[in-house]
Amino acid sequence: MATGASTQWRHTPVLWFFIFTLALTAVGQGVNLCVMHHVSAETLAGTPIEESPAFAWSRYGFYVTNAGPSLVGLLMLGYMYGPSGVRRLGTQLAPWSVGRAWPVLLVCLFLPLLPVVLSLTIRGTSPDSWSFSTYVYGAIISGGLLGPGICEELGWRGFALPHLQRRHSALRSSVIIGVTWALWHWPNYFIASVHPHPVSAFLTAIPMGVAASVLYTWVYNSTGGSLFAVVVLHGATVSTPSVPDSPGSPAAMIVPILYVIIAVALVWKYGAENLSWRRKVES
Repeated sequence: MATGASTQWRHTPVLWFFIFTLALTAVGQGVNLCVMHHVSAETLAGTPIEESPAFAWSRYGFYVTNAGPSLVGLLMLGYMYGPSGVRRLGTQLAPWSVGRAWPVLLVCLFLPLLPVVLSLTIRGTSPDSWSFSTYVYGAIISGGLLGPGICEELGWRGFALPHLQRRHSALRSSVIIGVTWALWHWPNYFIASVHPHPVSAFLTAIPMGVAASVLYTWVYNSTGGSLFAVVVLHGATVSTPSVPDSPGSPAAMIVPILYVIIAVALVWKYGAENLSWRRKVES
């Protein structure tokens, strides 16, 4: 750890990471709401939305409000470890960081499709327009290395997880990150929410976040700390074709139920300490 780092930073780096990440997101969402309010007012006054000065924010708003975890993670790594910490993160992003655990990478790519296939089977329908090549591109590129995967995972798994696993079991670390991860997503449920009951939807998202976090920890530890693998998993998750369904219907419940089953199976098979056949990755 870098010379001169305070005792407070050394012993509670993940706590500060969570605080800064949530604060940055709150500020970004606050600014975004103000901007959208001005854009709406100008549009109602007759100004074309493309000509609104405030509309320019929408081009960058995503990165301010959604790249907080990775941005804070990079800043904290630089502060605590210097350039070497950031370089280490870069090596974890390389595709070859998966090593011999390439079957795990296949799981990252194809597992998110399973609940979609099951949902479509129950409904007896198929996606309106979907191609496998588009999905793979989204999982690796637009959703992964250029999208939510890279915007979040440098922080959640790149910084927080290995630091938590230094003091806690892999399962406990996953629960801590999963709950915080769900809290970080709270604007999705309360700001312009499409959920008829945003509070209950948000509360349901917490166990879903914990279950997903267990899966991400399994991927991270099983690949020896490959961020490329978890970025692909994140990208694949957001790139799956949507299956509209009414809340509470059998098809709508498949995703949370499946992830909970997978999380329980991983804990049962590998144990809480490592959540993998390999030793947990610590920082």
